Amino acid sequence: MIDAARRFVSSTYGGLPAITWLICLAAFVNRSGSMVLPFLGIYLGRRFGLSVEESGYVLSLYGIGSTIGNLLGGKLADVLGPVRVQLLTLMSAAAWMGLMTQFQSVPTIAAGAFVLGLLNDSFRPGNMAAVLASVPPHLGPTALTLNRVMVNAGWAIGPTIGGLLARIDFNWLFIVDGATCALAALVLFTCVPASLGRRMAPATAENGDAPVVRSASAWSDGKFLLLLLANVITLLAFMQYFSTQTRWLADEFGCTEDVIGYVLAINPVLIVLFEMPLVRSFAGKPRLPLVAVGTLMIAIAFPILTAGSLGMNGVLLQMLLLTMGEMASFSPLGGFVGDRAPTDRRGQYLGMHGAAFSFAFMLAPALGGRIYDHAGPNALWWTCFTLALAASCGYFALHRAYPPRAAK
Repeated sequence: MIDAARRFVSSTYGGLPAITWLICLAAFVNRSGSMVLPFLGIYLGRRFGLSVEESGYVLSLYGIGSTIGNLLGGKLADVLGPVRVQLLTLMSAAAWMGLMTQFQSVPTIAAGAFVLGLLNDSFRPGNMAAVLASVPPHLGPTALTLNRVMVNAGWAIGPTIGGLLARIDFNWLFIVDGATCALAALVLFTCVPASLGRRMAPATAENGDAPVVRSASAWSDGKFLLLLLANVITLLAFMQYFSTQTRWLADEFGCTEDVIGYVLAINPVLIVLFEMPLVRSFAGKPRLPLVAVGTLMIAIAFPILTAGSLGMNGVLLQMLLLTMGEMASFSPLGGFVGDRAPTDRRGQYLGMHGAAFSFAFMLAPALGGRIYDHAGPNALWWTCFTLALAASCGYFALHRAYPPRAAK
């Protein structure tokens, strides 16, 4: 058994240097403390009596901060270096979560959620840029997949423990989440050179040498912007599973926080077990068609929730199909963006890719909550189907628009 496990790990993750594992370990430790966000909507409802729609607006403030954080973090990663940005944001997030234990009103918690989103997601572009800087180009997709697997391994732990802590005292979520931020910073500070991936300033013309010319901004890459739009549309649907759907589980089935934590853990556990072998099997295949098929699976997953006769079995089936779609689409899309990004704009491209997730999260809870409150949950699930189906068609169209070298 042990030998078989060792062979599996070697064949699946072999070839990546130790420093890559350490950077991904920091992401794992950080994500292991992700306990506040999944239960914030429930907390706002039970502590302050907010509706699903009203809670969604508070969660959307986190998304606004996260969007700004991704863009800012990507820019700083190109200027200061990805490791320094991670250290700065992790320590700031740790301190801020400690302060949030003192917030006792909806306005202060809402403001705190905005700042927390900004700090938390300024970390991600630097983390991904450091991962790419730690390996040769041909290992970039494998390294990014390892990073995603480690993040999801942490996500499997965070909500599960968070559900138990929330039943004791919600403040424990802030304390433990902040502690894991500080621990992740310690891993980076002690194990990863601060100079890794730092871009030197462009050379000036001396002794007749031509100055280094920077690549064009990602904001001028039209097809990339359309790719981000398709991603946002997908995420407006996908993100309902851990925002509005958690409230639905409590309303429809009377699920407690710990049970919801176990349900949410299905997704990252499956990703940890199966995503890397799946991505390895995609080697050499065009990525955008894979993204389109995965997005179609996400679309099909949501109408399953309308079949009331399935009960919790329907929820489990939906989570399985949703996770399969995520594995088939999100990781290939990240690799595609990594291929498109010029080295001197890597932070910007990755930051904008991360900002698409954050922007969607800014909109998804509020839009989902409004549909849930005014039209009912079934209307929300069919809206999710329509959005993801449209995005799947968009990815197929973009595959035809990109030159072959970018779709490899």
